[in-house]
Amino acid sequence: MRPTQRAAKTGTLLLVVAGLGAAVLHQLPEPADQTIRPTAERDLDTWSMPLDGYVQPGSSEEAYAVNLLVQPCLVDQGIDSPMPWATLDGLRAQSVVDETPERGNPSPALAWSRPLSADDAARRGYHAPSTDGANASGIRAWGQDPERNAAYTAADGAEVDRCYRAARRSLGTGNGEAQSASQTAKRLTYLAAEDARRTPEVRAAAMRWRQCLALTATQELPDDPHGMPTTAMRQAFALEARTVASDDEIALAEQDVACQTSSGYRAALYDAQWDRLLHVTATDAAVLGSADGDQAALADRVAATIERLAPPAPEGVD
Repeated sequence: MRPTQRAAKTGTLLLVVAGLGAAVLHQLPEPADQTIRPTAERDLDTWSMPLDGYVQPGSSEEAYAVNLLVQPCLVDQGIDSPMPWATLDGLRAQSVVDETPERGNPSPALAWSRPLSADDAARRGYHAPSTDGANASGIRAWGQDPERNAAYTAADGAEVDRCYRAARRSLGTGNGEAQSASQTAKRLTYLAAEDARRTPEVRAAAMRWRQCLALTATQELPDDPHGMPTTAMRQAFALEARTVASDDEIALAEQDVACQTSSGYRAALYDAQWDRLLHVTATDAAVLGSADGDQAALADRVAATIERLAPPAPEGVD
């Protein structure tokens, strides 16, 4: 009997017991009994987590950095098509938008495993970070340019592949084991956040948060901060239509975070999520153990490459 895709993805061990001409399928969860050494110091303000060190830069900024580095080699192959402008902040925001749990991604960006911060609430309320700096339309047009694609077709494919391999090697990306560890770390961090919200301590703190925010909120509140903003609030604040948060939205977001802090919700959630990441299954431990737990160095190289080689963005675009 073949294990289902869902069981295989969740690390479930399957035991088939046959008897009297029938087979009974039992699912035995693999125990999380392997201790993991944290790759980050505890810090409630930055919401650091034990597996953060395994997480690589987002797909948007990594791909952009590779495409910047590969340009000289491609020119030698007759492909002269410079990259359009983009900003590091915009590319990071695009990665967060692309790597969401709502799209069925089992390893969403770390931003989806963290509550709203006080700085973000003051700056943009409940709005997602701006992706204007990613220049998605410009990069899309560049990728679809007929002259560029014709040059690729005419070039030696093996040499083009060599160019990209060299660029990835120079940047330090393309390591399959490190990529697997990054995906595993993001998946486990997200699952730990989901599980932490169900603990008695966090649920009790969520009730206190609700009582606190109810003193100023004008609309029905969800059971816990993870449900903010509600659908009614999103409509009232026109989150999808407005590019800039209104004063009312920012005021509620700031009070939301303040109540999370005063109620003890943030501290309880942080402790519960952190504790759940100190032990993992043997399967996940093997994946993490095959990679370097200091991917911050890669993030620094990606950022430096973009800052050094990217064409300047239009004035006023972050």
